[in-house]
Amino acid sequence: MIDNSDTGDRQKEMATSDESVTDNPAEVTNDFLMKLFETEDRPEPQMTRYADAIIDIQKLKFDVPLDSLQSNFTEILAKFIVGSEEGTEQDRPWKFYEFIDASNVKGCREEDAMEFFLHVFLHCSKDLRMTTISNRSKSNIETIRNALFSVFIRLHRGYLEKPLDSQRANLVFVKRLLEDTIPFPFLKLLIEYATNPKHCEKDVLPGVFNPIFKTLRSGFEAQRLELNNDEVVRDILRVLRTLLEVQLDGSGLRPLCDVLVDRADFLPTDADRLKGREFASISYLGPFFDYGLISSPRNPNNRVFVNMENEALKTIGSMDTEQTQYCQRILPIRNAIYSFLLPLTKESSSKSKFLKWVATLIKTNQDRSRSQYNLELVCEDHYMTNFLCVMYHFTNEIVLSRINMEYPFLPGTLVDISKETRLSMNESMATEFALKFGNRPLRYDFSTACVFLTIATQKLVLPPLTRQIKNYTRHVRNLQNNVIRARNDFNRATIDREQLNRKLKIEEDKWKTACRHLLCVKTQIQDPVLQLNAFGFMEYQLAIVVKALCPNRNLCESQFPAEPTQIFCAYPEHFLEDAFSFYIYCLHSASKTMMECSTKWISQCFIIFQHFKYIRSPFLVSKLVALLASFPSYMITERNANKTTSSVVKQRVLESIIKLYTAFEGNGDLYEKHIVRGNLQHMLTKVYEDTNAKAEFIRMAEKCEQEFTLFVNMGIDDASWCIDESLSGLKIIHNIERKVANAEEWAATNQETRFRDFQQLILARRKVKGWLGIAKSNLELLFFITENSPSPFLAPALGERLAAMLNHNLYKLLGSNRQELSIKNPSKYGWQPREFVNMLISIYSGLNVPAFIKYVAYDERTYTPAFFNDVISRMRQHNILASREIERFEGFAKDVEKQYDSKALLETEYDNVPEEFKDPIMDTIMEDPVKLPSGQVMDRAVIERHLLSTPNNPFNRAPLTKEELVPVMELKAKIEEWKVQKRNAEK
Repeated sequence: MIDNSDTGDRQKEMATSDESVTDNPAEVTNDFLMKLFETEDRPEPQMTRYADAIIDIQKLKFDVPLDSLQSNFTEILAKFIVGSEEGTEQDRPWKFYEFIDASNVKGCREEDAMEFFLHVFLHCSKDLRMTTISNRSKSNIETIRNALFSVFIRLHRGYLEKPLDSQRANLVFVKRLLEDTIPFPFLKLLIEYATNPKHCEKDVLPGVFNPIFKTLRSGFEAQRLELNNDEVVRDILRVLRTLLEVQLDGSGLRPLCDVLVDRADFLPTDADRLKGREFASISYLGPFFDYGLISSPRNPNNRVFVNMENEALKTIGSMDTEQTQYCQRILPIRNAIYSFLLPLTKESSSKSKFLKWVATLIKTNQDRSRSQYNLELVCEDHYMTNFLCVMYHFTNEIVLSRINMEYPFLPGTLVDISKETRLSMNESMATEFALKFGNRPLRYDFSTACVFLTIATQKLVLPPLTRQIKNYTRHVRNLQNNVIRARNDFNRATIDREQLNRKLKIEEDKWKTACRHLLCVKTQIQDPVLQLNAFGFMEYQLAIVVKALCPNRNLCESQFPAEPTQIFCAYPEHFLEDAFSFYIYCLHSASKTMMECSTKWISQCFIIFQHFKYIRSPFLVSKLVALLASFPSYMITERNANKTTSSVVKQRVLESIIKLYTAFEGNGDLYEKHIVRGNLQHMLTKVYEDTNAKAEFIRMAEKCEQEFTLFVNMGIDDASWCIDESLSGLKIIHNIERKVANAEEWAATNQETRFRDFQQLILARRKVKGWLGIAKSNLELLFFITENSPSPFLAPALGERLAAMLNHNLYKLLGSNRQELSIKNPSKYGWQPREFVNMLISIYSGLNVPAFIKYVAYDERTYTPAFFNDVISRMRQHNILASREIERFEGFAKDVEKQYDSKALLETEYDNVPEEFKDPIMDTIMEDPVKLPSGQVMDRAVIERHLLSTPNNPFNRAPLTKEELVPVMELKAKIEEWKVQKRNAEK
């Protein structure tokens, strides 16, 4: 708009006149009118109209009330406007807008009328600023201006339909607004006149401006990104913003905001029955978010990213030139949409209706939160991404202290969470909790509602985009393989090459189309501005959850709640899940952008992790663990503690890792359990890089309390199970490959057996690929513990189990049946037997202490001196380990052999053991007898080993803990005395 705002303030205008100025108001007004209609230099066809106006002016009487004077002025102006002639083209630049038909508008009577309106208004503004005329004269000029607005309103409401057309007048006015040739004071004073009950009825303002709003909406609806009409789009949004920003003097109200939200199509009455796309198409604000990179799986965009298909499968977050250009184009448009909507949030009457519109758009698009949904019924990705970006704008300046944490549970809330899965409540508990707020009054606090509506919007945008990228990436890879196969078939073929070439072309077209759609989806979520806004808001979102968990606490200190608040328990899972999923995606594809943002969210994630037991869903806990395991080491080491998390928090994280490792035993399926534990192991190695955390871990290992003992025991269990599964799969692959290699035997095999063997081969390959990496991770954990804190393995309960596991697997790898693990292309499965042998030997060597040597020697199932000698011989023969490592293990083996020989000697000496000295389960002599609550006496090592896997009494299945075991010192003394007697008797 032309900025002539100094002409629009009536008080300023009147103040510029000196009270002492005297003139003849009738003469001043008459002269003013004569100047408006002067005939000099007018073209001949217009002379008559101007002359008639002058004659009418000469008939005027100026000594009448202002209302009568305005009526007379209005009639003169109306008569003059009606007399406008067609074909009077104005000598000014003409800007083209394709939704306004130039042939219908250019040079029309209505354009001539608009030109005259502006001519009169500018003259009025000029004379009202003069200091040489009296206030009475200025009142007359103001009356002329009011008459001008009255005629303008008549024209636009259709009261001058013959020969003038209100629709054409509307187009002319809209075009002038788009061209920015309407002075802002004209617009402001027109609106003030139309809202003044002394001059106009209530329906006047909507009657004038609703057609304008309709034209602007239709114009925006006609725009598409591929038309490259970004400037037109910005012009439309600028005009809408300008209209809505107009404030009345005195009250400061923005009347056009109410006009807009009171439109019947702003929030249709049947909106609740509509689906997202239909609601967006019929509601007034709907089209303004529909400008962008349109593409869907069913209707991919083939006009973009041509010859850039190979970029689709890149995993890094960098964008190519075309993607960057799109993001740069859409950014100012999203900002303009926000600026256009912002005035609606400044007026209490329009604010609540705008929030209801936002809530309705979210509600009608709820299907997008599902893993599968009908694409034809909901708004598309670009639409929802634009909408989310605008919502981020609205939340930028909102501080956490202003948020009502209970808002989602209040009656009448715009955020419906009734069907959402909660963090730590089942459905009945959530319903009961919501009843507590039944009588609580709800106020439309914009800040609170906006934050929770933005959280709800995020759920409909970011997870579907990341999910679509994952699924479509897999689809593109499959299509790429189809292209490769089709190309190979064509290159090898000697006949039917034309048909094969057509097939190749079809496969290539499918691949290109899929790649272009994938690039469209990636462009939406890889927009750096979107990502920065998302990071900022999700940090805010996590802060809300953490505040619900730890209200009024200093999170940098050791103040943590013993129990979660009910609000935390009642919040939906997606408050956390959406953030975790997006962070995981960005750590792999946008880590650079991520590091430019605040890192408070890292501390928040660690705090939530420390309270994992308050989250019901093991799936959500596993996602949090996957996120934390994805952190680069430098994000959680001591040198970055001031940015991420304090030492106290790190210590608690270490404790939580160990607790969750044991607590996850019964959660999720088997594979999920091992994936989570693998991520926990990865987290442990990163946290361990901090010196304080390392010292704490060593302290925990040396104390080896019940929790830590269970943690180590499960590490041994997991390693044993995963290695067994991997090696059994390798054995199946070996056997089937050997059968296939024997051509005669395989040819004689019937079809059914072949099919069964191939099915077994597929399953075995899948098993090996799935478990081998986890097995390696478990061995690395055991090596990690033994290398830094071997204390847990010096006690029989863990030491005996680890020794048996190592002996058993070393025998599998280097024993007499080692050839059963030989397969073709072992690297295809990640099978590196040398690496596994190296890890096993490293664990042995790290525990080269008398206690563990004894456990290895006493393993009757696997160990013999000959076995270890064979292992050493094969390692030397095949150069499996460096000479130094072999020599080190050889020394360990000699010590084990000595202990083995001593054991054999003791067994000879300790014959005819009294039954009361024997463990009732293992039938071996007890070293440290303890009494169970049920009265039975067992060896401490045996019962503690049992309790590690099954915490109950082996005789009656009653719950049992290590603390309930009572040492039987008298029996222990008798056993020691008996041993001495036996040894003396042998001498």
